[in-house]
Amino acid sequence: MNPNLLKQLAMVVKQGSISAAAEQLFITQPTLTRALQQLEQRVGAPVLKRTRYGMEPTEIGARLAQIGERILAEAAHGDEVIQQWKGGFHNEFTIGIDPLLEYAAAADITGQLLRETRYLFHLRNGSAALQIEWLQQGELDFLLAPAHLSVAQGQLAREVLFRDRSAVFVGQKSELLGSRKPVSTAILERKNWLIAGASAGFLNSREDTALPNMARMAFTGSLRSVFHLLQTTDMVVRLPARLTLMTGEISLQQMIQVEDNPGARRDIALWYRAEDSERPDIIKVQEVMRELLKRLDQQAPEFGLQL
Repeated sequence: MNPNLLKQLAMVVKQGSISAAAEQLFITQPTLTRALQQLEQRVGAPVLKRTRYGMEPTEIGARLAQIGERILAEAAHGDEVIQQWKGGFHNEFTIGIDPLLEYAAAADITGQLLRETRYLFHLRNGSAALQIEWLQQGELDFLLAPAHLSVAQGQLAREVLFRDRSAVFVGQKSELLGSRKPVSTAILERKNWLIAGASAGFLNSREDTALPNMARMAFTGSLRSVFHLLQTTDMVVRLPARLTLMTGEISLQQMIQVEDNPGARRDIALWYRAEDSERPDIIKVQEVMRELLKRLDQQAPEFGLQL
């Protein structure tokens, strides 16, 4: 089958009209109509139907349009690769970054990557579990994320490079703000808790099993809402302490000690697929990411944590 026919069908479905699709494809409307008729002859049934909302696919049309969408995406990516090659770039890498790490070290990360003039980098963030799936599926080349994840990791390799430990943080309006003595679990259980992401300390650490039942709100991904609540309310949350304090959004006074609870390890690791570890370009970028995290670990304050 001519893949152009599927691309053209996908564009019609996307635009909702033949005239708009023809304009996007830089062909005339009669030319596009003939192409669709040719596709319907090949299928032996209609691939589009006219509704009051515009052109919509039939059942077989929708399935073929999905294939056409992938062809369109690959063609667009091909154009990007050509432009990259003409611009002197050797390769493109997609890197997943833990949202808190991105918040705390955006300048360090982007500064290092911009110095690698032979490569292009696409940075993505999201929950750790979601990004592990992206890595396994080949949508990411590398992932900078928590080292201790209670998810299926498959054929992934991991290097722990940035040391961190979880700690309890209280909001600016909390009576516990600035506490110098360790706080008992009994007192903490009566506070307004929230959970923030896979690094909250509730999901895979037995030391916190008394607290999750008290939490009535959870945030995954972006930390902006969590930081806003810590700045304006009395809420309590467990976060990776070092990275949280490195953001400059949360003060050291907001970090409290918990009796007989130093906090679980919340180290950051460089993740990648083991099958890619022998590719020369992967090895080069691995070294870049490795040195970046090691330097960050050496230069960042430790804030009195037991690292």
